[in-house]
Amino acid sequence: MLISIDSSTKPIVLLYNRTLENGVHDSNSNMNIILFIVMICVSIPSVFINLFAIYRLQANTKLSVFAFRTILHVSLFTTCTCVPLFLIELYFNSYFPLPPSICKIWFIVDYASTICLGLLVCWASIQRHILIFGPIHIKKLQSTLKYKLIPSILALGLPLSWYSILALTCEFDKTLNEKFRCHPCFENEKFVFLIDTILSLILPLFVTILVTFGLLIRIIRLRLRIFRFPSKKWRRCKRLTRQMILFSLIYLIGLVPYVLTRLNSLYNFWPSINVPWCIQIADTFTYVPCCFSSFLSIYAFPEIWTNQRNRRHKHHHHHLHKTKRRHETTPVSASTILAAIE
Repeated sequence: MLISIDSSTKPIVLLYNRTLENGVHDSNSNMNIILFIVMICVSIPSVFINLFAIYRLQANTKLSVFAFRTILHVSLFTTCTCVPLFLIELYFNSYFPLPPSICKIWFIVDYASTICLGLLVCWASIQRHILIFGPIHIKKLQSTLKYKLIPSILALGLPLSWYSILALTCEFDKTLNEKFRCHPCFENEKFVFLIDTILSLILPLFVTILVTFGLLIRIIRLRLRIFRFPSKKWRRCKRLTRQMILFSLIYLIGLVPYVLTRLNSLYNFWPSINVPWCIQIADTFTYVPCCFSSFLSIYAFPEIWTNQRNRRHKHHHHHLHKTKRRHETTPVSASTILAAIE
């Protein structure tokens, strides 16, 4: 059945469409206000806690801490540079009031730091297998400064180079006093965006999930197989595994919604989430790893709360006690030998 719309009904249809558009605009505006308040309440404490955690962990030279200390540095840089620009975009209701050059720099740093955090978490999950189950010569090799810095340099340099190349292809048409959306142009190219999503997001996500799950299975099997496992070693293995699970979890929470919404915007396999407010929430979730890594660090690393002087005093006292006990036992053994000779 065909329905014809005459000239008398056209104003009603136009009025309905305009009302619908205004309703969608108001809902998006309200969502942006809520996200703006939440991001301020989370990011400001995150900066101070991150600075405190970095300060307390800077003297810790353990290999198990180095990767997470790098994650804290990248998270602090992202929170101080990219989050304020994202707050500006939320404040102006998804429009970007700054020049296009600032927009390019923003999404280069934003995308590169997000992928860098993902690669660092992926490398830390692999490193946990080496620290717990690897042979001793590989552990010593990993402890050298060269092998500490190489993964961090690659995790930062490769995404930064890749997104700098992609940013050169983007052009923004902005006249004077005109607002525009700071949206990367390569996300509109299906092939480029699909390759970028697979290599920089899906592959690290898959490796992190697989390696972390495998680490958990190996730890459980080790605990069940060796009931009289030394308590100190078991506490260390449990602590390393807990750290990896927590950081992997916030990484998954932050990036899985973004991957799903971006793929859905290209292929529309789930139409119900292909709406602006869902995409905006997914974009906000990409800042979960950088903002919440500081909160997790104060729980995952108990040495942040311990006093460095007390730790040094305990270590010095323990060393003196061992030396004293060694000197006390030496004369007894010598007198026993002399008595036996006589």
